[in-house]
Amino acid sequence: MLCREVQNYISTAKGLPFFYIVGDEDYCSVLDELKQADISVVRMSDFCFKDDKFPSVDELVDYFRTSDVNYRDNRFVVVGLGEYLALRGPAIADKELRRLKNATLGNTRAILLLRGVPAQAAKIIRDDNKMVDQQRVYISDNPLTSISITNMPADVGLVAKTGVKHLLRAMEDGAFGNIYASTSLVLDNTLFPLATLFGAYSVVKLLVEDFTLDSGLGTEEQWQRLLKDLNKCGKDIKAVFDKNGIDERIVDDLCLAVSGLEYRNWLAFLYFKLNAAQIQNSYLKLVVEETLSFEELKTNLMVKITELSHKSRHFRQLYEERKKLLKDFPEEDVAVFVKANEIDPEESIYRLTDNTLLEKKMTVKWVARNGFSEAISYVYPALDAYLKKYIFDCPVLASEMTEYFDSYKWQKVSNHISDDFVKLVEKYASDISYAQLPTRDNAIKAVADKNSAYLYWIDALGVEYLSYITALAKKKGLSIHTDIVRSDLPTITSINKQFYEQWPGGKKYKEEQLDNIKHKDKGGYFFTDDEDPIHIPAELDVIEKALNTAAMELGMHHCKSFVIASDHGASRLAVIKKQEVPYETDTKGEHSGRCCKAFDGCDVPYKVEDNGFIILSDYGRFRGSRPANVEVHGGASLEEIVVPVITLTLKKQAGVQITVMCPDDITADRRDGVILNLYISDVDSPDNISLVVEDKPYQGKSEDGIHYTFGLKEIKRAKTKPYTADVFDGADLIGSISFKIKGKTATVKDDFDFGDEF
Repeated sequence: MLCREVQNYISTAKGLPFFYIVGDEDYCSVLDELKQADISVVRMSDFCFKDDKFPSVDELVDYFRTSDVNYRDNRFVVVGLGEYLALRGPAIADKELRRLKNATLGNTRAILLLRGVPAQAAKIIRDDNKMVDQQRVYISDNPLTSISITNMPADVGLVAKTGVKHLLRAMEDGAFGNIYASTSLVLDNTLFPLATLFGAYSVVKLLVEDFTLDSGLGTEEQWQRLLKDLNKCGKDIKAVFDKNGIDERIVDDLCLAVSGLEYRNWLAFLYFKLNAAQIQNSYLKLVVEETLSFEELKTNLMVKITELSHKSRHFRQLYEERKKLLKDFPEEDVAVFVKANEIDPEESIYRLTDNTLLEKKMTVKWVARNGFSEAISYVYPALDAYLKKYIFDCPVLASEMTEYFDSYKWQKVSNHISDDFVKLVEKYASDISYAQLPTRDNAIKAVADKNSAYLYWIDALGVEYLSYITALAKKKGLSIHTDIVRSDLPTITSINKQFYEQWPGGKKYKEEQLDNIKHKDKGGYFFTDDEDPIHIPAELDVIEKALNTAAMELGMHHCKSFVIASDHGASRLAVIKKQEVPYETDTKGEHSGRCCKAFDGCDVPYKVEDNGFIILSDYGRFRGSRPANVEVHGGASLEEIVVPVITLTLKKQAGVQITVMCPDDITADRRDGVILNLYISDVDSPDNISLVVEDKPYQGKSEDGIHYTFGLKEIKRAKTKPYTADVFDGADLIGSISFKIKGKTATVKDDFDFGDEF
């Protein structure tokens, strides 16, 4: 119900305006009551002659005077005046209200419904007691307003109608709280709280709850695109991410998410920044938290690890999670990391991975220049397996070849030949002890059921790779049997290919890539370009491909056995030695000078003549021959002559349990060594169970086929750290164990506790 003062004012002409001061609580109800009393509504916004121009108070006063003439419509309420004056500020509000309180109206009744200027109106009323005496004023119980203005550019899409005219119209209709507006007018003195948004970012920050990201994370164009998407998706940023296929699964395809400068790549960056606390991968979380620009995200993913010491507490966790994250990134991206990782050679090895061929090459380079590091076991497990000492188990030369090829591999990787090893090579060059080995062709002939076997010829595969092949076979669950055999001389393909050509079985394949890598231009490796042995990773990849093929063919039951054989091996050290035989021949040296068509009068010290060739058996090469690429063959060094014939089959047992018996009672005796007892649940060759501890093999004995006793006579002292051992069933690596050894003295002391008496 209208207040008494207004009712009196309406019924009796006062000749001056009525100040009705209201707040948000009663604005709409008072306006409705006035309308019901047949009071016409005059909008202040109607006196804006342009959409973005302030209304004219002069025109309002003229309207008062005009209304005095029209006695049929001379009662009205003015809305929007208080809000307009609040927009202009306290000085103009005071000036215009003082002017309006004295505006003569004649018979017109003008009720000024004032919201937003209670303090200014109250002061004027206090200054002019006549207004109260004349009953031309009423102040509501709560004249406060919650109106605040958020002014923003017109192109952000949040304000349907721009300009101050439409802002006033919204307030005239009773709007309160935060009101979006788009006006170019200066509102610096407004009585309403004002937030002025510049650019799309500020609008995004307004719309998205708890949006704390900095504007520098994107360009104006990117923020505008996001704002446009927000408007289409109900102001819900999660809906924007969903629309672009971005959620927690994006980590699984991180390379695609961060490779590029497109809008979706930037959105992925924003997603990570907004959800950093929920990121499970600790390395990604670290990078996201410390990355301040979208363009730096991919680079930081690569290089952030270089800022961490391998000795730091969480390094290995961060390393492993980074490796998982970056497994699908191409080498051109990883190259940024490799370059940054060069700064500190002492730390660099701990950060490399085997995700890319480039990193594998860098690992080999590091080892060649700095020696072995325990980090190789996790940085490049394939290289670690390759370097592991292989224990030869063959009727002749087993211990000799075990030591020879272990030394050969280390010198190949270190890119250095010791004088002692050169002497060893020359020893074998003189005594041709390799002749004791069976021939490869005889081993191939002995393969059972050739029609059910698959022959896989890896050109230039020597026995140096056997430790790696054994590890792969175990990993893939394959049983392995290896025959150590010799090639025919000279060690060239034309002399050693009959085994393949005469294979009676139906399935066979020749893998040429290993030979290409070693000494052909199409292999892509050249000693003259880089003398480090960076071709080794490519070699290991060829072998892994062969074992993958074996596992697939056997698993699909396309064959019962998978036989890997080779025509010859190859020598890296003959290339490193750079030893040219000072002997002019009348025939051009072949295979980088390792052999030559026979001729009379050749008196070089280390040579063999066979099949019409002169074959060098040390590391020399004939003058005038084609320079080597990275490895050579054709000669008579052990690494060129000795080759494996490997037979792979599916293992019968699903899994083998190996248990150390009485692990707390294992003692070392200075005379007899250690007695170790194992339980092995299932074996194929109960008479050929062996254990390799510290590169030394020990044969097991059993009476029941499941309990085995090993006499470790070489171990005569206890160690604080546990021993580790590999367990073999024939040639199959079936598991690994660890055990601790006590000294006899410690055992006696433990058994006799004298308390505190002594």
